[in-house]
Order: sequence, then C-alpha cells, then structure tokens
Amino acid sequence: MNKKQLGSFYTPQRLANFIVNYCFSRLNRASISVLEPCVGDGAFIEAFNQSHLLKKYNNIELHVVEIINEELNKAIQKNDDSQINLTTYNQDYLSFHYEKKDTYSLVIGNPPYLKDNLLTEEQKDLAIDIHLSQNLSIKRINNIWTAFLVSTISKLEDDGILAFVLPLELLQVKFTIGIRDFLKQSFTRIEIFMFDKLQFQECKGQDTILLIGFKNHKHEGIHYTTIGSIDDLESERFNLKQNLTVSNSNKKWTHHFISSDEYSFLEELRDKLNRINDLVDNKTGIVTAANDFFIVNEGIINQYQLQNYAKPIIRKGHFINGSLTFNKKDFMCLATKHKPVYLLDFNSVNPKRLSNGVKKYLQKGELQELHLRYKCRKRKHWYQIPYKMDFGESLFFKRAHEYPKLLKNETHILVTDNAYVVNTKQGIEIDDFIYSFYNSLTLVFAELEGRYYGGGVLELTPNEFRKLPLPLTKVGDFDSYAESFKNKSSITEVLNRFNPHILNSTLGLTTEEIMKIESIRKKLINKRHRKKNKSPMNS
Repeated sequence: MNKKQLGSFYTPQRLANFIVNYCFSRLNRASISVLEPCVGDGAFIEAFNQSHLLKKYNNIELHVVEIINEELNKAIQKNDDSQINLTTYNQDYLSFHYEKKDTYSLVIGNPPYLKDNLLTEEQKDLAIDIHLSQNLSIKRINNIWTAFLVSTISKLEDDGILAFVLPLELLQVKFTIGIRDFLKQSFTRIEIFMFDKLQFQECKGQDTILLIGFKNHKHEGIHYTTIGSIDDLESERFNLKQNLTVSNSNKKWTHHFISSDEYSFLEELRDKLNRINDLVDNKTGIVTAANDFFIVNEGIINQYQLQNYAKPIIRKGHFINGSLTFNKKDFMCLATKHKPVYLLDFNSVNPKRLSNGVKKYLQKGELQELHLRYKCRKRKHWYQIPYKMDFGESLFFKRAHEYPKLLKNETHILVTDNAYVVNTKQGIEIDDFIYSFYNSLTLVFAELEGRYYGGGVLELTPNEFRKLPLPLTKVGDFDSYAESFKNKSSITEVLNRFNPHILNSTLGLTTEEIMKIESIRKKLINKRHRKKNKSPMNS
C-alpha cells in the first residue's frame, strides 16, 4: 500500500524535534507518561532520544501504537536511550482506544489522514463510537484523524498536553465545527501554529498546522501564530496572539488573520446586504466519475466516430482565464486547440446495439477498470451519466487562484462539477449580478467563507458561495464592462475602477473605507499565496 492509501505522511524530523522540546519545556514534573497513537517511521521517538531536555525527567514511559509491523520495527530501532521505557502496540489505534484505559501526561504525534472511502466498515463504526462517546453529533466519518484527536484528548491527564500535526481543514471546514467546539471545551489554552511553507512536500494538496492544547494553563484562550521557516520555529522567533472576536464565535478559525476591529467592520457591512442565495439559485455541475474518459477533445471524437454523442462542456476554470463571458467563438477557439471540451453522453445508446466506435471506446474504459469505480457501479449502465440539461445563465468555478471566476454563459454549454450552474431569481438581471460580484467586499468574504489548500487554491462549496454578501448594482453597459474586464492587467485594476460605484451606491462607503476593505482582501490573498504581508496582524 502506498502512503496515500495508509494516510501516512511522516513528520519532518526538525518539526518533530521542535514539538518534543517545546512540550518537554512545559512539562515540569519528575516523571512523565507519553502516548504516540501512530508512530509511523519513528520521527518522534528519535526526537525524544535527541532532546536536550531528556535528562530533566527521572523516568519517561512512552507508549507507541502502529498498525504496520514493519514500520513499528523501524521505529523501535530509533530508541537507544535507557531512560525511555518503550512499550509498543502493533494494532489499529481505534481498537487500542477501547482496550487501554491509561491516561498520559503528553499525547504527541501526527495522526493518519485517511478519508472515509479508504476505511473499513469496522474502522468507521469504531470512529463514530469515539465521536459519540464525547457527545459529538456525527452523521459519518469524513476522515480518520478526527477520531484520533477526540480519542487522545480523552486519554490526557487533568494537566496534560496534546501536540498534534493536523490538516488545515480543522480550522476551516464545516464538518470540523463540532471538533473545534470540543477543543475549546477540553483545553484551557490552545496554540495554533500555521506555516508559510508546506511541511509535507509529498502531499502538495494538503496544508497542515500544529495544534498544542493545554488542559491546565494560567494564560488561557486560543492563540495563533504563523511560522515563516523552520529556523524561526526552532529558535522560537514567533508571537502567539489572540483574536477574541473569532475565538468567541462559531466562525472559522482561519478568520484570525484579520483583527477584531476589521472583523467587526466587515460583519457590520455584511448585515446590510443580500446574500447571493437571495439573488440566484446555484447547483453543482455534471459529475462524470471519470473526466479524462468522458470529456475528450475533437481528435477522440473523430477517432471513434462519436460525433452523435458529443456535447460542449467546460471542464476547467483555467480554460477561460481572464474572461467574463463565454460564447460560441470562445468554444471553437478551445476546440481548435485540441482542448477536452466535449462531454460523451451515451444515454441515448441501446446497450444491445452499440456501434463499433462506441463499443471500442467503452472497451478502452473497461480496460482502465472505470466500470468498477464506485459512482460508475451505481449506474444501470456504467457509461451513462445521469444529469439534467441545465446550461445556466452563468457559471461559477469553485476553485480559484487569483480570484473567483463567475462567467456569463452566452452559449449552451455544460459544465463539470468543478463549477456551479447559476440562474437568477425573478427580477434579477444576470448582467447586474456578475458586475456586482466583482467588488472587494464580496471577494473578501469569498476568502473568509471558503477554504484553501496547499498550493494556495481557494475553494468555495455551494453553501459557502450562497452565503457571500453581494451589493447588487445596475451595470449600465455590460458589454463595455466585460471588455474592460477581459483587458485588465489584474483583478486589482478592476476593483479599483469599479469599487466606488458598486460599494458607494449600495453602502455609501467613503474612499478610505473602500481602501480598507481592499487592504484586507490583499492581506488574505497574500496569506493564501504564502506571501508576507507588510504589516503584522493586530491582536
């Protein structure tokens, strides 16, 4: 099994060393007991052995759990200090949770990142039971790391410390809201370390944080910091700061990037505006279950004589970079560049009377075992995609780098689930909606309501998109606006030009207030792109 299948992305040694030394310096007692629930390759065992603070303890009881025997044996070999009494458990930690009732001074480690579709039914049941045991509402397990976190908190002593490397999604996704509330209830003090650089290079889509929780601490609250480099971490060149407005609310913890004053300013403006949900309906585009197979270029169409089954579709947002509208001419331009812009719709075929071209193409898919994929297996015929022919007045692409993309659909073109189909409600003009969307306030809330990933990619779910505030304004000459948008040097140029009309006419904002909103937007963009802001966050 590869690392992805195991959910195993091992902790860099320097990061493990810091975590161990940081926790040791804050555990002041003669003897300590430590639990590592997923030992992996033994980076933390090595960090224990190398720690310059090891001698402050008379005794260290270290219990490590690892489901893979070969990895456990490698980890054991890294313990060469007789002061550490190592006890090993070669089993699934979820079973260990129920079998062992010990409590610990310190729980430390990097739990596996394993999505629910890679878990056994037994693991799912065990993980759900762990959540329910702490009165956490749970419909299903999204990822196994949440069960590790909830379990190990229950195994801490009354003055214990937990230090875990966790995915950034803890701070920003909907299914972790209950976990964040549980953390606030469980710890007197929480420290969250975020990183300007990815700590796990082999897992490029996954950003991580370091969470340290203290069951008992004289300085309470949730404290945040962002680490520029591992050198800064090791030398403790960082400041942990609070953001009480965020900590005391149910907002995403990533909101701490902005100050309490900025947050209150933005919330006051949002309360005066309609949400996107009041103006339009949106739903996810077509789920093919195998885009590379079902969305093809003209060459494949001609090779297998599939012209009767081809429907125009936009697969990716970067195909329309810089544009605000999409028409037949734009589509033909993509097609002549051999881009995959045709959806293969086999719903009309008779499975008993397939043409030679269709038969050969489907055989190609079966050789790739596409018919065995979960979503394909659920269909009556694996190659027939269930969908409604909804073209949408506009298309919103859920992932973005520089700014979210909202596109007027001027031709009948479909879209994959990389985008949402948008249709205006009665009385709303699509031109006005698109024009009004591109202002600094709405884009600020896109940064706050969405979540971002390791490559600096912003993503908004359908619900997050619907929640965005929008200062609806009449556009006037949309064609002229669309042309200026297409010819822009940057999104900042568009915002600076049209912010005054959109935000002043709807909210009566001054130039200074508009500049403040744009400044916040740039700060959030820089954080997502891992660029240093010129001024630090005010606490």
